[in-house]
Amino acid sequence: MVDFKKLREAKAKPKPNNPRDIFNALPKPPGINDLYASQAEVLEAWYPRREEKDVVVKLHTGGGKTLVALLMAQSVMNETAEPVLYLAPTNQLVEQVLAKSKDYGIPAFAYTKGQPLPAEFHDGKAVLVGAYETLFNGRSKFGVRGSGQEVVKVGAIILDDAHVALSSVREAFTLNISAKQHKAVYTELADRFRPAFKDVGRSGSFADIINGKEFGVIEVPSWAWHRKLDEVQQYLSGQVDDIDAFVWPFLRDNLSVCHCLFSRSGVSITPLFPPVDMLPTFDEAKRRIYMSATIADDSEIVRTFGAAQEAISKPITSMSLAGVGERMILVPGLMKLGTPILPMVKELATKLAESGRGVAILTPSGAAAAEWTDIADYPEKTAAVSEKVSAMQAGEAFGPLVLANRYDGIDLAGNACRFLVMDNLPQGTTNYDVFRMNVVADAAVNSLLAQRIEQGIGRGTRGGADYCVIVLIGSKLVGWIGRKKNLDFLTASTRVQLKMGQEVSEAVTTPKEVRETILKCLKRDPDWVAYHASELADAAHAPPIDQLSLKIAAVERKAFKLQRLGQY
Repeated sequence: MVDFKKLREAKAKPKPNNPRDIFNALPKPPGINDLYASQAEVLEAWYPRREEKDVVVKLHTGGGKTLVALLMAQSVMNETAEPVLYLAPTNQLVEQVLAKSKDYGIPAFAYTKGQPLPAEFHDGKAVLVGAYETLFNGRSKFGVRGSGQEVVKVGAIILDDAHVALSSVREAFTLNISAKQHKAVYTELADRFRPAFKDVGRSGSFADIINGKEFGVIEVPSWAWHRKLDEVQQYLSGQVDDIDAFVWPFLRDNLSVCHCLFSRSGVSITPLFPPVDMLPTFDEAKRRIYMSATIADDSEIVRTFGAAQEAISKPITSMSLAGVGERMILVPGLMKLGTPILPMVKELATKLAESGRGVAILTPSGAAAAEWTDIADYPEKTAAVSEKVSAMQAGEAFGPLVLANRYDGIDLAGNACRFLVMDNLPQGTTNYDVFRMNVVADAAVNSLLAQRIEQGIGRGTRGGADYCVIVLIGSKLVGWIGRKKNLDFLTASTRVQLKMGQEVSEAVTTPKEVRETILKCLKRDPDWVAYHASELADAAHAPPIDQLSLKIAAVERKAFKLQRLGQY
């Protein structure tokens, strides 16, 4: 019997460092012969810059970011023989990365809770893949500054979908005390700060929030918070093991640079910015590669991760539109229909699902999702969501499926989703998100909203050959996209598709025309396909970099660092 493994090892050549050479030497899955032009373009731009500490790499959703990241990881391991850690926002995305690594023969292991880190990872022979909380937690296996634990040094960290992970990284540094599960602690903290709200003339608002009458979020005045820091620290240290022992090591010495936010659902203690330097594995990593979508404003990467302004201002991006799916975006609020919109959209969703085309509805909350349960399945638990999504991906079900506040981590490629409804503006899920949106009506908030909208409408098309009809409803969402300055935060391709959608929507006047227009996309009308392709060609350019936002973010992050050192 011929032993091909022995033959290959006997003729072993030096391992290539250039990711293009690595790709050429790898086994290819069926139907894959070469990289997309966009993948090749960003890899060629990254290789001469590979030793920079912070690098942002931008590719369109569906443009093959995972393979690019894995090739970079293999390049670092071949060149340095040092460990590489790959972080993804959700466990579902971790599984996708592992599946891709298996397809191409790039060695990778999943991070397993409670198990030692694999020897192959330590030896720089395999990538370790995990969710963001794998690294970002106060009892991290990789070591936390000041814990006395041995620190795991890495040659590179790849932060996949970095623009999506910002809120989950903040949550890793946030102590959330549930009013329902930890009523005594919630009540105790509320009683300690009640006088402060009376002093600033907001005792009525505070009482209504605490009593569950009001949905708002209210911040403890900073002077009152600072006055009681020692007693809060002493009190929480005795309670925190029952609440969240993984966050407290980050906060116990940083309470002075935290917001304390009360809502009817709980109290959140969260730093002004995540003190990521408390994780030496991240802080001292020689290379940090941020994989991101093609958005214009990357200032949140500076705020959240403390990345260098200069590095983030020179992202590696591609002019190619590879990976941009065909999307017909319709806005019924711009149509002169003369009939109620919601019943019409529900009827369309039902009929399309019955015809064997996948239908999904995205809503900002459980209450909004409940409005759709007369026609759609509404799974609330993550396991049930995964089960329903898997059935649609496998072609065993077509929905309609309604998802509450799930704008990322769910991929419905091909026939799994041909009709996507986005019902109203995405809203903040955490106390901090709601607080920031209410208090700071700034560009950063609009940038985060734009990212959520991008993520949402990206669920239905996963790659250049995919197509989907997207319907945007709800007065807040229609109002938001109607403001020109907001559109600047979206990617060039989405702006072009929205503009086309607005023009098409304004030309539609009856429910019958709505159905006919939708079928032009779904039945692959050659005139529609050609029109979309010709208009989309205008989006084949790199987005302008918002240098002012980056500068402001860098100054804010620097001020936070000095504040923590007591250098006011």
